[in-house]
Amino acid sequence: MRRITLLTNPDVCNLRCPLCFLNQRKRAFGMGEMKIETARRAIDRYAGMGPLSPDGLREVIPSTMGEPLLYTYFGELLDYCRARHLPLNLTTNGTFPGFWGTDAGMARLLDACSDIKVSCMAFDEESFGKMMPGITFDRWRENVLRLLHLWRQGKGTVSLQVTLSKMLASKAVEILSWAESVGIKRIKWNLPVFLSMDSTLRKAYGLDLSAVRELREILVSKKVRCEGSLFFDGGEKCRFLGEEVWVLPDGTEETCPNPERRFGDRNSAGAKCEGCLLLHPFA
Repeated sequence: MRRITLLTNPDVCNLRCPLCFLNQRKRAFGMGEMKIETARRAIDRYAGMGPLSPDGLREVIPSTMGEPLLYTYFGELLDYCRARHLPLNLTTNGTFPGFWGTDAGMARLLDACSDIKVSCMAFDEESFGKMMPGITFDRWRENVLRLLHLWRQGKGTVSLQVTLSKMLASKAVEILSWAESVGIKRIKWNLPVFLSMDSTLRKAYGLDLSAVRELREILVSKKVRCEGSLFFDGGEKCRFLGEEVWVLPDGTEETCPNPERRFGDRNSAGAKCEGCLLLHPFA
């Protein structure tokens, strides 16, 4: 197993983004917060294969639902991974709460992470109020720039994770240009994922196939590595199988990445492999 994702605190976030699965469900996951002992056991299980082995654990991903920097034991998790010589692969909403918003906190993250991806769902003040309520565009941008200022090349990467909703597609080229100008080396361009329980969101925020094809053509850069689900082709073999495991707060493990199966309706068509929202976003 090359990496594990720990759902450390899926119900805890300081933003209320409309495309978040919490909002789509309109109710909490109810999983609680992962005990640090549970996180350690999961790490030990896979790190025991040998971190230098070709098949050994390469990195740990803290919660991709909720804001991982609000996890009660995030500092302990970071230290435990460092002791095992395992980097964290962090995705954060850009608020950098508490200690993690200080220069010392950001430096500690940069020293311990293979990659820090900062989520981006809007790129102007008005849209931020709708798509990432709880932080202003100016504050988000300031936090990214401070992180880049503290970053030392060779100690991992600072990236953007852009969710390409219908309202953000027109800003994509501007985002890429800004990333090039400030020294961001990688952008994950992801299509929004819609759970079956809220059919209105796809109409409001989803892109059609022609828009996706156009974005694939124009989001090309010599300075910034562009990747993500925008560039996935439907019908391809699942790229996650055998590469990653997801550990729920109670220690239960899952190997399927399909969010419909984990967070939505397990009996829906979207929960099946042939209708997987990650491989077939227009299904």
